[in-house]
Amino acid sequence: MKRVALLIALLATVVVAFCAIPQYTDENLNYRVTYKWGFIQKQAGSANFLLKKTPDFYTATLTARTQPWADRIFQVRDTLTGRMRLGDMAPLLYVKSTHEKNDYRHDRLVYSYNGDTMTAKSHRLKYDKEGQPVYTDTTLVAKMPGTDMLSVYYLVRRLPFDDMKVGTIARASIFSGKKIENLAVKYLGIEKIKLNGKTYECYKINFSFSSERLKDSSAPMWAWIRTDGDRIPVKLIGELPIGQIQVLWNDPEGSY
Repeated sequence: MKRVALLIALLATVVVAFCAIPQYTDENLNYRVTYKWGFIQKQAGSANFLLKKTPDFYTATLTARTQPWADRIFQVRDTLTGRMRLGDMAPLLYVKSTHEKNDYRHDRLVYSYNGDTMTAKSHRLKYDKEGQPVYTDTTLVAKMPGTDMLSVYYLVRRLPFDDMKVGTIARASIFSGKKIENLAVKYLGIEKIKLNGKTYECYKINFSFSSERLKDSSAPMWAWIRTDGDRIPVKLIGELPIGQIQVLWNDPEGSY
């Protein structure tokens, strides 16, 4: 019965396109990353998003790091940088430097466009078990809209939520270092959440990822995006095998 209900729900959805809602100026957003399992809730790290608008494009940077206690379990030192077009915030450049435990990778994707097709020239540096560098070059092609793990943060905020019915799904291709996944963003309606000593009215959405081989290639996530102003994401939840990770906005005018 569960599977039948899920299929009916999927068939009832309407697919919409990403479109230009807000155009952003400079912003600097800080988040605390919390690990939650039952009654246990402890800050595990922090993240910062920095966006700057130049005459020719946007530049964006995401930095994330774990707290010292969490380093002993799974150390994270990630930096994502990129450029996006002014009109639709489509990605032009994506660079990801990842240092997680003993794993170090450096991915660089350069995008080009031809009609409704986008191409990414991907270059990856990774070290093998012996500490030797391994270089991989890949060409990735997909239909628009397309995004990556940095530009998706801004792409999703520009969805026409006010014109969307609950259950509506927006789809895009999402590029990583060596592959393309399918991203589905499902609109779940408006919900009020309490955070930072305040109550925010938010659009609630669900992210799911799939590939040609796997129906669910990554764990689903949920996000809450403010309905006012620049549509700042205030909360993100990702499920883990044990517990969940919550990414919570540090409102500069809030109380903690």
